[in-house]
Amino acid sequence: MVKDKWNSYPVQGNAFTVIKEKLKRLKGDLKLWNRDVFGNIETSKKSIMQELEALDCQDCNSVLLESERLQRLGLVSRLKEIDKKMESFLCQKVRASWFKNGDSCTKFYHSYLRWRRLKNEVKGVEVGGQWCEEPCTDRVEAKKIV
Repeated sequence: MVKDKWNSYPVQGNAFTVIKEKLKRLKGDLKLWNRDVFGNIETSKKSIMQELEALDCQDCNSVLLESERLQRLGLVSRLKEIDKKMESFLCQKVRASWFKNGDSCTKFYHSYLRWRRLKNEVKGVEVGGQWCEEPCTDRVEAKKIV
């Protein structure tokens, strides 16, 4: 689809102008394609959740028919698909944001690094059946192993 659309744009000018205009037109076409193929994911998820809630309420009040159970299973599988699409979309959005803004050394980033450092830290070693937390003894024992 992208290749066909790209080749269908009649743009004149130097190479940079042609690329810029084709990208601008392709962006619009991709937005239309996305709306036609995927629709609004959040709205779809809300409607599926409402249908599931109605079936669950009906199940609490009475026994569901076999067709309603199958309908519920179908709704659950559609909900899983939508969740995968949302996750993929959010990952792409984060990646695009990272490309645009770069890697900023935020408080979250540094707290995550600190957590990883503490998690990976060696607190001590067991020497001859006894736990030892002295750094010099730890180093000597580690050198013996290696």
